[in-house]
Amino acid sequence: MRVLSIACAVFALQIGALAPALGQEAPSVASLEQVARFETLIESDPKAALDLAETILATQDDDNLRLIFARAALAAGEPARALTFLAPLASRLAAIDPRRTESFDLTAAAQDKLGDPQAALRARLAAYDTLEKRLGPENPALLMRLEALRPQVEALMPQILPQLEAMRAVLLESAKPAAKSLRAEGKPDAVTVWYGTNRAATGNPDPAQAYGSERGDLSVGKLVVTIPPNHLAGMIERPGGWVFTDHLDPNEHVVLAEIARMGREAFAAGCCGSEDRLLFVHGYNVSFHDGALRAAQLSYDLEFPGQTMYYSWPSKGSLYGYLSDANGVVSTRPAMEEFFEIATRGSGKLHVIAHSMGNRYTLEALETFLLRHPDRRLGQLVLAAPDVDRAEFLARFPVLRDHVEGVTLYASKHDLALKVSRQVNGGARLGDANDQVVTLDGLDTVDASRIEADSLGHSYFGDAPQILGDILGLVRLGWSADERCSVAPRAAVQGRLWEVEPDGCRVEAVRAAGDLLRIYGAQALAEAQHRLDAAPGDQVEFWQGVMAVVQTSLPQ
Repeated sequence: MRVLSIACAVFALQIGALAPALGQEAPSVASLEQVARFETLIESDPKAALDLAETILATQDDDNLRLIFARAALAAGEPARALTFLAPLASRLAAIDPRRTESFDLTAAAQDKLGDPQAALRARLAAYDTLEKRLGPENPALLMRLEALRPQVEALMPQILPQLEAMRAVLLESAKPAAKSLRAEGKPDAVTVWYGTNRAATGNPDPAQAYGSERGDLSVGKLVVTIPPNHLAGMIERPGGWVFTDHLDPNEHVVLAEIARMGREAFAAGCCGSEDRLLFVHGYNVSFHDGALRAAQLSYDLEFPGQTMYYSWPSKGSLYGYLSDANGVVSTRPAMEEFFEIATRGSGKLHVIAHSMGNRYTLEALETFLLRHPDRRLGQLVLAAPDVDRAEFLARFPVLRDHVEGVTLYASKHDLALKVSRQVNGGARLGDANDQVVTLDGLDTVDASRIEADSLGHSYFGDAPQILGDILGLVRLGWSADERCSVAPRAAVQGRLWEVEPDGCRVEAVRAAGDLLRIYGAQALAEAQHRLDAAPGDQVEFWQGVMAVVQTSLPQ
């Protein structure tokens, strides 16, 4: 065992903690209001706010809340209380969870304030250990941490200095891995994502912690996410459930491997020329890190042929941060407008997929941006499970409709997150298909109620292969809803209403069919039949699905 790991063991770490349960319950309105009260109170009366934090944790013991409260305690000059909030996290968070690294960083800061440099160094060694397990021993993000650790180790733990120097030498000599093409046989694939965010930069070299939850100015840059060779469409492979692991393996897991901030003109020159772009905007309760993984997974599963883009607004990254997340829409608008100005440059089309509360941010910024830049247009705008007031959307829709090729709404009757939102906001949400789903002229509405989803019924847009197949047909192949085989028409008072079929075309079949149509044109059906005839037994069903997609797409 390495000396650094021994130092972490002194800190009483239990490597291989059980990963958090996959299911989540929607928070109550009362708990959301309590957290919002804490955020208001922390500015005027920190002691009362921290007392309230302890009351909240007595009934809602949430790991993200503990991190939020610990940060607030440190800022209020209460390091001992910060340690109290952080204490349970070392045994509860998995070794490869980015929050575990942050919890040790916060512990180190608290110990510094308490005047215990030995305890602070042990915490920093623990943070390094978790980062190395997550990113691998040769990731360049480790080098800056080693440089910061060196003088502290030299002064307080000189016995481990030789090993630290040896690790530093390895990092300096390690060449950065070259980006790999999609679908490289048996190897992780690297997806480059061009990002924008108005989260405040943390200065942390760890890609997963480069940006926090506080609001800042617009930053742009490029990040790399690796996708494992046996990736399944709709999955973001991570250690979870009853699997014990102390590290992320790029051959098994989706990993945020690299991140680099850029100047705006260099960013624009790289992302936004003649190629089409696919932009993902995340919803509430999402960290910068988790949204980046979803953006890469979507682009990869859709085999999008152009550039992958991602915008991250400053979500608190907590189920209980809903009201705080909702209050940042207007203040984020200027930064998102700037980002849309860059993302719509060049001759390529910008397609946008916005999820949940991310639709509020997207629609707010898009409307004002398009009014100020009437010459700019978008490709497809996909509103996935939008947490948007229906009346507000109706008011904004005319401007959007006149500047996009198409607008598609995905809604469901089983979205528990939107049911809570309705209670909080007092109005029906656009992504809720209960009562009467919204249909309009110029809007394709897709009811996804028949599709199985996560425990909250809110992330179906990126999880379900049938919906991924439908989005692929829309943004990559340019097919209208009439041409897509994942949906079937339903009667509507106005506009167009569709329903996702549980046995509809899956994304893998749509990808293959799209390739055949592109290469073989009118002969695509004959080629699909030839491949079906030659297919081994375990591939017959797949090629039958491909034939069904081709038959639907060819002119009758």
